[in-house]
Amino acid sequence: MAVIGRATAAALSFTILLVPAAVTPGEQRAPRVGAGWWEVTANAANVRRDHFGGDTVIGLARSGDRVEVVDTWTSPLGARWAKVMVARTRVSGWILWPLLTHRDPLPEP
Repeated sequence: MAVIGRATAAALSFTILLVPAAVTPGEQRAPRVGAGWWEVTANAANVRRDHFGGDTVIGLARSGDRVEVVDTWTSPLGARWAKVMVARTRVSGWILWPLLTHRDPLPEP
């Protein structure tokens, strides 16, 4: 009987970890490649060597800086990170996804 309880608890724990990664709101999904650019929305965003909050800071992106999103990663707890290259400083590293916003391309004349 205890084995069934542990198996159920393990399955439930695994489901809880996967749900935040599987259900991403539409405004946080990456648009198709080449459609506009990404911009930093925070006053200052730490650019880190890896996608962990305590990892080494290798640069700083300011509000309004354009970035190229190269990769994304979502932690088991649902925190989403973007690997970016900051256009102004040419620093490449990881920034928390909520600190970025997508800008549509300018209309062609």
